[in-house]
Amino acid sequence: MGSSNVSRKRLALQVNSQNTNSLTKIGGEFKAAFLKDLRSYVRYPAWLLGEFISTPLWFFFFALGVTLFSPTNLKKSTLDSFNFFYFGFIFIILFSTAVWGIGQSIRNEQQAGTLEQFFLAPVNRVTLIVGRWARVFLTDVLIIGYTTVIVYTLGNERPAMHNPSLFLFSLGLYEIGLIGFGLFFAGLTMRIKSYNTLSNMVFFGYMILTGALFPVDVIPIPFRYISLAIPFTYFIDLMRNAALSTSTILPASIEYLTATILAFSMLLIGFVAFNKIEEQARVKGTISAM
Repeated sequence: MGSSNVSRKRLALQVNSQNTNSLTKIGGEFKAAFLKDLRSYVRYPAWLLGEFISTPLWFFFFALGVTLFSPTNLKKSTLDSFNFFYFGFIFIILFSTAVWGIGQSIRNEQQAGTLEQFFLAPVNRVTLIVGRWARVFLTDVLIIGYTTVIVYTLGNERPAMHNPSLFLFSLGLYEIGLIGFGLFFAGLTMRIKSYNTLSNMVFFGYMILTGALFPVDVIPIPFRYISLAIPFTYFIDLMRNAALSTSTILPASIEYLTATILAFSMLLIGFVAFNKIEEQARVKGTISAM
């Protein structure tokens, strides 16, 4: 009886040790992927500077138009156009992490001729791709941060934040969904070689149909049904509700539950789809095909 208890304890210790080693390995791979992409990024200062200048510039260009031509007699209860556009700017930049952060990582490896080595490395490919997402996400947060500082310093408009806790929770759901979508998109990159065409179609479809730049209820009825079938519509709606206290599409509690299910479903589907497409590409020998 005593030896049986000792054996069980040893087995439990071995399992815990294996789990700890696995987590440490994944953490090390993620850190290495993040630092590798960060070093590659800062190696080209002109590119870095251009991104940090051009991204806020298009925001200020459009924000000026929104501020100049929005009605001056808005009621207090009416949504203020500057804040609506400001958060739309944030949603669009963060969405770009999936399209040009995760998806682009596969395309970059294809163009550099290193995709086969990338997939032959004895590490988890998803970890490497998410490491690149982390670098792009960090860059986007810095751009959003200093753009907000400039807005506070130079402008009369002030970005609102009604409920920071709910906003961060909704942002977390949005990012989980984005990672899943990005993995799915990265898989498509291995199958569909017209990457720029695909990414532009997805990006502009996102801006038009998800309510990123204008309320969903102004979209004509036939297309509004498409909008309501897109998970990102609900993530955006919840973030805007938390920031600006706008009404939600569904009752708030139901919408938070729906968004949570959608976020983790997208992550699971993206992970499975990426691994499936990768396996098919390995069998056909088309991983590095341009």
